[in-house]
Amino acid sequence: MSIYTRFVIILISFGLSFSVKAQNTLPEANALLDAEQMQFQSFLNGLNGDTAINLLMDAFVSSTADSLQIAINDDRSIVAEKKLKGITSIRYFLQIIRAGIAQKQFELYDIPDALEKFPKIADALVHGKAFRPFLLGFGARRTQIMADTFRQFPEGKRFQHLADVRRISMNMEMILPMVEARPDFPYIDTVLVYVAERSPMHIVDYITLKNNRITDSIYKLKHPLLEQLITLKGNRNASEIAPLVGEIAAGRLTADSIQNLRSNNVTGYYQLLVNTLQQNRTSIGKGAAAGMQPALRNALHDKAMAFYIKPINELHEKKDDIRFKAIQPLRAIDLYYLVTSGEDELYTSSFLGIYKKLMEQLPAGRSDSLMEWVQYDQFRKFIRISSHYNVLNDFLNNMPEDSREHLLSRFIGGIDSSPESGIEDAMDVADAFSSLSKDSTYSPLVASLLKQNITRCTKENNRYCVRLYTILQQVFTMASDPASSKDIFSKLGNYELLKMDALRDKQNIINQLVIFYGDDDGKASFNSFMQIFKDTAAWKVAKSEQWVEISSRQEGQQVKLFANLPLDNDKGLDEQAQLALMNHLKAEKINPGVIIHRGHSYHLPTTLNYLQPSMKLAFLGSCGGFRNILTVAGKSPDAQILATRQIGSKLINDPMIQEMNLHFLESRDINWPVLWTQLGEQFSKTDFTKNLFEEYVPPYRNLSLFVIRLYNIDASSL
Repeated sequence: MSIYTRFVIILISFGLSFSVKAQNTLPEANALLDAEQMQFQSFLNGLNGDTAINLLMDAFVSSTADSLQIAINDDRSIVAEKKLKGITSIRYFLQIIRAGIAQKQFELYDIPDALEKFPKIADALVHGKAFRPFLLGFGARRTQIMADTFRQFPEGKRFQHLADVRRISMNMEMILPMVEARPDFPYIDTVLVYVAERSPMHIVDYITLKNNRITDSIYKLKHPLLEQLITLKGNRNASEIAPLVGEIAAGRLTADSIQNLRSNNVTGYYQLLVNTLQQNRTSIGKGAAAGMQPALRNALHDKAMAFYIKPINELHEKKDDIRFKAIQPLRAIDLYYLVTSGEDELYTSSFLGIYKKLMEQLPAGRSDSLMEWVQYDQFRKFIRISSHYNVLNDFLNNMPEDSREHLLSRFIGGIDSSPESGIEDAMDVADAFSSLSKDSTYSPLVASLLKQNITRCTKENNRYCVRLYTILQQVFTMASDPASSKDIFSKLGNYELLKMDALRDKQNIINQLVIFYGDDDGKASFNSFMQIFKDTAAWKVAKSEQWVEISSRQEGQQVKLFANLPLDNDKGLDEQAQLALMNHLKAEKINPGVIIHRGHSYHLPTTLNYLQPSMKLAFLGSCGGFRNILTVAGKSPDAQILATRQIGSKLINDPMIQEMNLHFLESRDINWPVLWTQLGEQFSKTDFTKNLFEEYVPPYRNLSLFVIRLYNIDASSL
């Protein structure tokens, strides 16, 4: 379905007047705009939403729209055709905002910026002036609003192209195929540079495998990064050199010097990546473009994993002098990037060993020096990770009091700077509350900082900002005083309790979807998982070519689990099995109430594609599953989430699944605090399982989830 068709359907479904045929006369267009302004005003009068944003919309429809309408009609320099399109675009804009609010098609706090930029973009289009400066920083959602609004203009297709690129920009795999499929795409040069700066090997691999108009563009475009990447075609060491082609283009390094360092001194190579990243940050601070910074971050993660984190994790049973030998030559700044790059994969003991080494290198009583050395790069992430591992207070205690206040002030303040990232930043802040709220030194300070930011936002009349900090204040109160959780649970539902009624489908069956992957780890996890159901008196296992169906035999609550087989991952057979299983469930009208992910963190995005609104429990038993809360909250808005902050293990996952199924079979609601205490005792028999279990977060302690859920609850009042 085209964007235009979808737009028409949305308008019609909400009874909004819309003619597919463009207006033939300017008076007709003006009359339709006047009618839409009246409808919009009536809509606002019945809207129970954010007062400040309602006032902005009221001012726009009653004043700004009139002024723009008069200006376009009276301007003799505008040709009649553009006047007609300009007047019609005002009406389309109002209709799109109205339909979007009614159907919750976009984020409420995109509206103020859209209201501000619309007149500037409309003026640019009717006068043939540059419009792109007004779209900078817009993001996919607001760009899509403008693409739909200005679809009559020739530039409207460019708006749509920009919206599409911004929508898929987080997935490098999709960008070049999308451009390849659209011969009329106007921003090929921009996209090629964008990909080169973020994932340079996509360019190298593309010109190695393809020969088409896109490769022609790569060869013809005289851009220093692309020119250097072209020279890497056929080079077996390209992946080591590619992240640093910016340095080669600037004449500071050569491909041979990079490869020589990588071959003979992995520590030196890793430190080169760190140094280059920091040098770029200095340049960016002076106004330079970000350049290869995204590619350098990706390379830092990959090398941190390969050189240090995986070996340290694998040596978890060895003595520290053996286990951490590889990081002895590293500087404090290098260790910082190990932590921030590898947060999803670090074992608890691995992190603590690296943290200990990091603190030994910092000046006594001046741990704040680290923030100066790294130029506060990713400091929010570092604070959140430190909180996860219960060392945040130690880190803060090793700096002067004024430095603590400054760091926490920066951590908590400014999350409202971008509607695109504000909610995620707020979730990061909430993650740290579990540590900060329990310390008598920091709890009053955090409470004061939250209050200060609410006051600031109120003075600025920034309702988005007020909303974020008010939610954080509520969540912090809950973290400080668990008894106050009833206030939040009264809005969201009781997250200490998972009721069986919520999980049952219309046939009174509790269905579970379990997703596996066909690598070695996935096969081992599947075999371990199946041992839970080896009692043939309790469970019936029916195996097909691509999945297994496990059904309870006993009288009482009927329970079924559907799990795909961990077929060959290299050939993509595991994902084919998953899709076949999903098609089977759809055909049989089976709606799982539970989804369970079993696999590495890099498989998790695929599992998240299978989320459904019917799911009321999401068990993300993978490394770093905790970081995907925002996705789950969007696709399964009523789901409780059980996840791990760091390492997921079958040693924890399988006993949990077994215990949950005992509750299901006996039709017992799950009381999470009681179950968590029971599991804690079970896993405390060894330090290894105790540490693994401590990384799991039960639904009732999921502070960042409460942030997004409260945010969405407020939005639903519109």
